[in-house]
Amino acid sequence: MDTQEEKISQVEQLLDHFEILESQFQQVRDGLTHSHRLSTLGTIASIIAHEYNNILTPVISYAQLAQAKPNDIKLAQKAIEKAMIGAQRAAAISSSLLGFARESDSQHVAKLGETVDEAIACLGREPRQDGIELTLDLPDVLIAMSPLNLQQVVLNIILNAMKAMKRGRGALRISANVRAQIVHIDIADTGPGIPENIQNRLFEPFVTQKLNDKDPKEHRGTGLGLCICRDLVKAVGGEINFTSRLSQGTTFHLKLPLADDLFINDAM
Repeated sequence: MDTQEEKISQVEQLLDHFEILESQFQQVRDGLTHSHRLSTLGTIASIIAHEYNNILTPVISYAQLAQAKPNDIKLAQKAIEKAMIGAQRAAAISSSLLGFARESDSQHVAKLGETVDEAIACLGREPRQDGIELTLDLPDVLIAMSPLNLQQVVLNIILNAMKAMKRGRGALRISANVRAQIVHIDIADTGPGIPENIQNRLFEPFVTQKLNDKDPKEHRGTGLGLCICRDLVKAVGGEINFTSRLSQGTTFHLKLPLADDLFINDAM
């Protein structure tokens, strides 16, 4: 029979093993979250490429005109002005994308309005250019969540909404209010809604929506976005759910903790 000391040693070894497994699991989880951010960048690559083309086209055109008329000082100044505007716009887009591609951040407090703006900036172009009316109604509050993780959650929901509304014009509204130290965020679209047959499993891994007006059935793909969003929200003690009606749109509801005084002082 094992002695008491041997039993204690076995328990300690088992606990050590669990700690190693937990650490390895967290590493895999963090890696998956980062991989999803990179996958999101791939999703918006075509949008970014199109926007960069829109930036470069007038720059090149004015440069060619100025080159053809080297003595036209006003034209040369106009070309320089266009080049500067284009370069600043391209730099802003690149900065947003590089920030989003970071593996992690060390901050624990997110400024709501600023984080949402960064998520929209990652799109590379204003939603209205794609026929989507964007409305923001956000209070100036701090949320007890990593800015990068909050940005990932918001951007994923925005991309899903824009994809759902791609067949026609639509509206996207992001609003928030504070109740009992909880920040309630609603992200609402006027898309076709989520089919009822996948609503109760929407946050499961590998469940995605097939956007087919005649046959809106589910199909299994690599849909990890909402699953990761749920984990990121739950990790800070928050909640995420949604309401959706066919042909009337979908609203995602986020409940996130308001940053306390300690976090606010650190963020400032």
